[in-house]
Amino acid sequence: MPGLVIEYRLSSGEERSEDWPSVERFRAWAQAEGLRCSWTAYRPDDEGELVVEDKGRL
Repeated sequence: MPGLVIEYRLSSGEERSEDWPSVERFRAWAQAEGLRCSWTAYRPDDEGELVVEDKGRL
């Protein structure tokens, strides 16, 4: 199962993009770090294009 690309924006305005195995792992990490952010998770489709998998805010 392919991983996700999660793009997130910190409350400071800084934007980051990282590979994660799941949304749950990203959320657990962000909560443990005390991050306040909004995020969008993308999963590659059969053609390799990134499609939105999930969105949220912490």
